[in-house]
Amino acid sequence: MGKFAININVAGRNYRLKVEETEEEFVRAAATSINDKISEFSGNYAFKDKQDLLAMANIMFASELIKIKKSTEDSTVIAVDKLQEIDNILSN
Repeated sequence: MGKFAININVAGRNYRLKVEETEEEFVRAAATSINDKISEFSGNYAFKDKQDLLAMANIMFASELIKIKKSTEDSTVIAVDKLQEIDNILSN
């Protein structure tokens, strides 16, 4: 599978991106999420221009990603600990 061009709109601006076929759905969903968050923020907060809204959306999405990564790391540690316990029990 090769890359192909898609057009997306974020904050009223069009962007042409080259993506893998398997990534297209996620890129389009990301653009939709960003636009939805910008719409939500524009109704709830004062802003000078869309750059402010983009920054706010970026901070929100980045913080969610960090929480997910932390949760995944914590879950991995717990799973490894449990597997070691099971291995110890089976070894004895």
